Amino acid sequence: MAVYKRNNVWYIDYYIKINGKNERRREPVSPRRDDAEARLKDYREIIKAGKDPKTTVELFKHEDHVLKPSEFIVPRLIQFVPVFLKLHGNYKSKKTLVSYKNSLNHLLPSFGKKRLNTITKMIVKTYMANRGNEGASNSTINNEINCLKCILSRAVEWEYIEKNPLLGLKMLQEPPPIVRYLTSEGAKRLLAVSPQYLRDIIVIALGTGMRKSEIFTLTWKNITINEIFRWGEITVIGKGNKQRIIRMNKTVYNLLIRKSEEKVSQYVFPSKKTGKHLTDVKHSFTSALKKAGIENFRFHDLRHTAASWMVQGGASLYAVQKILGHSSIRTTQRYAHLSPGYLESEIGKIDDFLSTENEEKKGLTEPISEAIV
Repeated sequence: MAVYKRNNVWYIDYYIKINGKNERRREPVSPRRDDAEARLKDYREIIKAGKDPKTTVELFKHEDHVLKPSEFIVPRLIQFVPVFLKLHGNYKSKKTLVSYKNSLNHLLPSFGKKRLNTITKMIVKTYMANRGNEGASNSTINNEINCLKCILSRAVEWEYIEKNPLLGLKMLQEPPPIVRYLTSEGAKRLLAVSPQYLRDIIVIALGTGMRKSEIFTLTWKNITINEIFRWGEITVIGKGNKQRIIRMNKTVYNLLIRKSEEKVSQYVFPSKKTGKHLTDVKHSFTSALKKAGIENFRFHDLRHTAASWMVQGGASLYAVQKILGHSSIRTTQRYAHLSPGYLESEIGKIDDFLSTENEEKKGLTEPISEAIV
């Protein structure tokens, strides 16, 4: 383990054993050597405990007690982070916690010693510019600043500071997300080369637009088949334990009826190894994609495919939003351009003002000399 300097930034260089093999890692830390040495010291303790620094948030337990708001002393960011992770992080997914950790790896060297009420927009804008010069993408920088804004918002909520100093801060412009989706022919190829258990999962994903985690944790008690609705409905437990109802289509209905006859667990898709629900199908899904000749496609893109097919079939964006469980219609609007006749009727309304046919019939063919302002 060592520290070294490159382009005015101090790095740490260390090894960790992953699956029985030594893996070498290099990580930028700070323009200051002492920050890099402190980081390396933390990593040594984490690795010694048999854990991976990339997936643990214990790195930020600089103070293991919960600070209390004081009208005299505002805590430094490095003091407040453990409070944030304990009170706010406990309600977040492991993926979100890893994202926080990655962001804090860069934020703490720059802001760690600053008191929460001394972090200003100008300081943060300078940080954003420096991160860009280091080669960080706009989306990465935005993620880091969103993490910082979230920390400061919680500080306001818990009465450590009076207001969030970063309110109104403009984020960097990011390229629009690429929406990948399968054609009907591509989906059929994928299903044809998938083993039966994976085929069923893919059909549910395409037939409902459910997230991977929602499919894997789906239980039979969340499936209702009755005479009120033609095919029944599925109660989905989504992000933040929010519930939404998805009405089944015939394809999903037939699949679930077949699977209910071979029910072996409370879960619709149980793991044969653990008896609990599945956690991933990455290997088999990747293999099926390769056999089907489909590239640059993720499991989550099945959800995009379901949304794209609904919009192309004439479904309203409002309906798609409710089915997918988007909290904001802005997320759903990425599919708007796929709608048949997208904005065609709206742009067509201008014809009434541009057309001269009616005016010629009435003999009103004089040129218009003024514009209405």
